[in-house]
Amino acid sequence: MTVTAEKSTQVTNMEAAPPVKLNAGELHGRMRIARFTFTQGAAAGDANSTADLVKLPPGKNITLLKNLSRFVCSAFGASRVLDIGHTGYANIDGTAVAAAADVILDGADVSAAAIGSMGAGTNALTANDAFVFDNRSGVTIQAKCTGGTIPAGATLNGYFVYIED
Repeated sequence: MTVTAEKSTQVTNMEAAPPVKLNAGELHGRMRIARFTFTQGAAAGDANSTADLVKLPPGKNITLLKNLSRFVCSAFGASRVLDIGHTGYANIDGTAVAAAADVILDGADVSAAAIGSMGAGTNALTANDAFVFDNRSGVTIQAKCTGGTIPAGATLNGYFVYIED
């Protein structure tokens, strides 16, 4: 084996002639917090019930940091799991992006009270913790309860950490 000296894409872009500008999610972006507090209403919701948690702002390179984002919830009941994703949106160029119900959190066990980080579960695991949205009018982040009903009065609270300029 040989000792190597490699560079990240970002360093390579910064050292290029002329330099390639990095976006706010890569350098000098401002970290923001979008908090959510949700309580299921007086009636239980059937399996696949949803809760809109936050709406991220419109813009280019709105970068959600999944593993820094957290949730805490009450016990939803036996066999209940929680997915978190987005409802779909329009890219900056107007092309539609389909909803993806479990790209932020996939299959979290919420049968008992739980606390955890986003970015867990098969569909939410990626090589990169950052999920970049280039969107025209904001992106709604939504939770879905599967495996059974979401009980009346159940709570889901937390926050999403994202970067914008």
